[in-house]
Amino acid sequence: MSPEARGLPDPLRELARERGRLLGELGVVPGDVAWARAEGDALASLVTPRIRLRLPAPLASLVRRLSRALR
Repeated sequence: MSPEARGLPDPLRELARERGRLLGELGVVPGDVAWARAEGDALASLVTPRIRLRLPAPLASLVRRLSRALR
């Protein structure tokens, strides 16, 4: 059951409202693409689980080398 259905405020919506109000006071407008991207990333990071896989050592080493090569 969602927080709204139980009569409780949704904490993410409250956070988004408060952040929007504060950023608006600072002069940031919703049409600002960088602001919109940063706001979306910040809120998504609160609800996206961070899953780290434990890879076997040789495979982890290969992944690290490949990521360095792609930089």
